[in-house]
Amino acid sequence: MADQGYYYSAQQLGIDRRTKDLVIERCLPFVCGTQALDLGFVDGCWTDRLLQHGLTVDIVEGDELHVAEARSLYPGNERVRLFHARFETFAPDRRYDTIIAGDMLRYIAQPVEFLARLRSWLAERGRLIVTVPNALSMHRRIGTLMGMEAHPTDANARDVEVGNLRSYDRYRLRSELARAGLSVRELRGCFLKPLSSAQMTGWDDRLLRAFLELGDELEDYAWLLYAVCEH
Repeated sequence: MADQGYYYSAQQLGIDRRTKDLVIERCLPFVCGTQALDLGFVDGCWTDRLLQHGLTVDIVEGDELHVAEARSLYPGNERVRLFHARFETFAPDRRYDTIIAGDMLRYIAQPVEFLARLRSWLAERGRLIVTVPNALSMHRRIGTLMGMEAHPTDANARDVEVGNLRSYDRYRLRSELARAGLSVRELRGCFLKPLSSAQMTGWDDRLLRAFLELGDELEDYAWLLYAVCEH
């Protein structure tokens, strides 16, 4: 289980949630169908938006604290099913039109094998949306130049705190998706993050959206990567 010091902190529910919402906004046009699977729930950022789009959502979450949060957010909601299970051991009883693997691939010991399983859970014409932090983002490069790590892809203090097993750039993510038999429709960098979250806490929405647009111009330096995949 990951250290709970970060999750539900002011930073995670504040600036990090606000920037993640911008990434989700970019991914939402690719959501399809009526049945969705949300892997890596945490605080409902994806589930809330999927419900707003009229989908029913199955949540798979292994962390007890996050499961408790989900139960508190959707009591009695017939459009939400919650499964307290590890990602690797979950066995679905249906196929899904949309599967969200939000920032969770870096915690999986055998990612290619896991992605191949997700492919088998997709309905015909279904889509898998994967998001991961970009190890070569601007703020990680800056941290390296300041001597905080030897290389941008090295695990930093936050990576260790939340239990990351690996880092991703666009090439590694595309390779793993292809090896799993998935067709990559979109693989984009999103949101230029020039500073740490703590340094950006007071930024207003207009400034955040400006850096969202800059991320489109400098995708290799963007904070997050998202991939939209099909069979």
